[in-house]
Amino acid sequence: MSKIVVGMIGLGTVGQGVVRLISGCKNLVLKKVAVANLTKAREGQLPGSCQLTDDVSSLLNDPEIEILIEVMGGEKPALDYLLQAIEKRKHIITANKEVLAKHGPTLFEKARSKGVDIFFEAAVAGGLPLISTIHKGLEANEISSVVGIMNGTTNYILSQMTEKGIGFDVALADAQKQGFAEADPTADVDGHDVSYKLSILSALAYGRFAQPTSIYKESIRTLHFDDIKIAAELGYAIKLIGITKSKDGELDVLVAPMLVPKNHVLAAVSLSNNGILVNGSAVGEIVMVGPGAGQMPTASAIVGDTINLANAMQLPDFASYFQPEIETEWATVKEATTWRSPYYLRLIVNDTPGVIGHIGTIFGAHNISIRSLIQKDTKKDEASIVIVTHEVKKADMDQALSKLQKSDFLKELGAALHIFTPESNHA
Repeated sequence: MSKIVVGMIGLGTVGQGVVRLISGCKNLVLKKVAVANLTKAREGQLPGSCQLTDDVSSLLNDPEIEILIEVMGGEKPALDYLLQAIEKRKHIITANKEVLAKHGPTLFEKARSKGVDIFFEAAVAGGLPLISTIHKGLEANEISSVVGIMNGTTNYILSQMTEKGIGFDVALADAQKQGFAEADPTADVDGHDVSYKLSILSALAYGRFAQPTSIYKESIRTLHFDDIKIAAELGYAIKLIGITKSKDGELDVLVAPMLVPKNHVLAAVSLSNNGILVNGSAVGEIVMVGPGAGQMPTASAIVGDTINLANAMQLPDFASYFQPEIETEWATVKEATTWRSPYYLRLIVNDTPGVIGHIGTIFGAHNISIRSLIQKDTKKDEASIVIVTHEVKKADMDQALSKLQKSDFLKELGAALHIFTPESNHA
């Protein structure tokens, strides 16, 4: 088997893991690695014949390099480098979920026109073989939904809050200290990271990318330990859940913290692990649980893609086999107001007669049926009321909460969270 020459942009934590793994592959030659700063100290060593450079164009214009691995991250200038590489007819291996989610239609259309492939197993769920499973392993199925815990940082934070009884800020600081969270955690805790992954999964499962800006997102920043504690008493664990499903030619997509029943497989996914459920028409539900991020799991996915691609390159006209059937148009994403699910609510109210009756009246006027209502500890002149509803349309709940927040008796809306039930139309 002839050797395939590879170039790489980026040599951070993941890039160093890629070097470690790719050095043991006999049919791959890592020729050049481009970095922004040549003087920066880095762990490990490059293979003896590999050149470290700050000139990306030297990789893009090198005719010997057939595969370009991109692990620099970020939208710019990574997008420009990928487009230039495709123009030069180089195959792409990338873990860049942001670029794929925001510019997928353009990238895949250009790749098809140039007869090259884009492999991106590491872009979603790190070390789990999720992309290849949906793309090739489940080709005989119609995918009804892809659901799960898709961000290891937020799952670590929520696990720490649950297990140690600490607040969000303390759990976030611990996640940053342990290297699970960035100094700026916005992309993770506010749901942007999961929205990128849902966009990519939508493209694989339903043929069109969902624009990340069209995906409804709720943050975990405002989660209070009181709600984690009460949820546990009610038989739930709180997890950040991403969902994409197709219905009537439109996509239902969301990412939000949800109460997950403790007897459901996702409730047991702890620390920085991911847990993904794929529902296919023939196979039923497939469950994948494992490391969704980290140096070596991500590097494993990248090098695995590189090996698969290098092996395929020995065959004539292989590129079309690996090109996913993704349309150039963006998917139509339904309004979040149409979503239906049960809700968990925690209200801080004045402890006066008739309050519960007023709440019931407001809910009744907005088609909301209460499944259970519990009054928690009363202190001074206020009470904490916990309500679990039956399935309700989000538009109705939004209107009811707006009405409640204008009432004299409500002091604070402590929480309003979706309850995850596999059979309900969450999105």
